[in-house]
Order: sequence, then structure tokens, then C-alpha cells
Amino acid sequence: MFRKILLMQAFIKKEFIVSKRYLVNSLGGVITLYVIFLLMFGGYQGLRSLAGVGGGTMEGLVAGYVLWLFMLTTYQDAWYTLRTEAQQGTLEQLYMSVHSFGWVMGAKVVAGFFFNLLLVAVLLGAALLTTGVTLNIDLLSLGPVLIGTLLGSWAIGFAIGGITLVLKRIDSYTQMVQFLLIALVAAPAGRVLWMRLLPCSFGSALISRIMVDGMNLTQIGMGDLLLVYGIGLVHLGLGCGIYKLCERKAMLQGTLGHY
Repeated sequence: MFRKILLMQAFIKKEFIVSKRYLVNSLGGVITLYVIFLLMFGGYQGLRSLAGVGGGTMEGLVAGYVLWLFMLTTYQDAWYTLRTEAQQGTLEQLYMSVHSFGWVMGAKVVAGFFFNLLLVAVLLGAALLTTGVTLNIDLLSLGPVLIGTLLGSWAIGFAIGGITLVLKRIDSYTQMVQFLLIALVAAPAGRVLWMRLLPCSFGSALISRIMVDGMNLTQIGMGDLLLVYGIGLVHLGLGCGIYKLCERKAMLQGTLGHY
């Protein structure tokens, strides 16, 4: 267990060093994401559907934007790491680690979660200041639901990452996932039962109840929370399964670490 903790610390340190070393690029990413929100706030109709997560209100727009941002960065953590390691020719070295590859990717994803949390907190503050709206930021209620919701975006990330190992260059398609995530956030899973089976959708509806409607975890109920985790774990299992199939194919072709 001590080795696992050191692995986690190493990835957190790496995230900090990379962000600091390429500070201009990191700030550029934050500015870009804030500009996207300004376009939404100004009425950019192409992304306005995010407001559907809160019934079309400005509070719903802010809550939907923040959740979409968290899902986007979480999804990218998985597939972008795999693509970058393959590009740099270091992917096979991760497989030769004293830790299993699953532990390595798990540590990377968790380390990325904490940095994404800081990014989302900054942009949430900026969005609230820009719009003047108030949201219910109940961390004790949001935390468990958010983690269960993000299982779906991790699943998508691992599935896309696995496909990247085989096809190598699919950047033009991965850009479409951003809009897929918008649809998942905006899906009325609270009213349409079958939409609860979609990745992240039911969790998005519960997060809207907390942030926009002011509900807490007790009012939501343990049944709905367990359903979010059940759906998320099924999706995560499917995503990891797709990754393992693609990983095996890349190994058989001898192209695992090639780009």
C-alpha cells in the first residue's frame, strides 16, 4: 500500500510540475474554457442546450456548464494520457512498471481529478461572478453524486483510449465527444426513465436537484445514489472491457507503443 501511495504522490507532483512549467499554456486553457462560457452566457444557441439540465434557467446553465467541464476534463484524462504516452514512445515503459498498468492509470486518473477539481472551482467562481446567480454548493451532497456521475466519463475515456491504441489517430472523432457530453448533461433523465441508463445522465439530473433546486443527499435518497453508482460501474466495466480488447489487439499486432 505504501508503494501505491508513492505512485499517487508521483503523479500529483508530475501534474503540478507540468502545469507550472507550461504555465502560459495552462492559463490559455482556462481562458478558452471561460470564453466558451461567455458565449453560452451571451446566448450562443449552439451550446445553449446545456440549460436543459436545470429547466432552461440561468442557474441551470451554470450548473450544466460546470458539470460538462468536469466530465470533459475527466474523459480527457484517460484517453489523452494514452495517446500522449504512445506519441512520446513511453507507453510500453508504463507496462513494465513494478505497478500493474491498471494501478498506474488509476493513479493518473485520481491525480487528474484533484487538479480538475481546482480548475472547475476557479471557473465556477468566475461563472457565478459573471452571471450574478447563486447555486447550492453542498459539498457533502455533491461529492458522492459527482464521483458516481464521473464514472461514466471515465468509461468513455478508457474506451476512446483503447480505440486510439489500435487506430492511432482519431482526433477528428474525439472532438465529437465534447458535443456528446453536452447531450448527456442535457438529457432529461429525471423524467425519461430509459435515459437514466446513459452515461452520466442520471447523475447530472441529481446534481441539478442539488445545485439548482437546493436539495440535499437525504432528500435525494440512498436508492437514487446507489442507482447512479450502479449505472456508472456498469459503464466503467464496459469502457475498461473495450480498452482491454483493443490493448490485446495492439499487442498482437506489435503496435502497442507505436504511433
